[in-house]
Amino acid sequence: MAKIMRIVCCVLACLFVAAAIPVGALFGWVWFLVPAVIGALFAGLMLLFKKRSEPKAPPAPDFMNTDEENARRREELEKFERDRQSGTGNDSKNGK
Repeated sequence: MAKIMRIVCCVLACLFVAAAIPVGALFGWVWFLVPAVIGALFAGLMLLFKKRSEPKAPPAPDFMNTDEENARRREELEKFERDRQSGTGNDSKNGK
């Protein structure tokens, strides 16, 4: 669902930004701001949906950690990469 909303917001943002120039030319440059601001709002919504749909990677191993903690982080990172490549990541949380 988030992917669909991202696409819809992207299309609407493009349409509003594209309509800003003709609206401004026909009705005055003050009216240019109305579709431009609405387009910027839809672009912001698109970025919000994108941020919510992408899973976060686990922290990488660090030289300051113990060997056991680094081994655990490596396993989490490998599992994350496998899930991301197979497409089975956190889809249950995203409504898929």
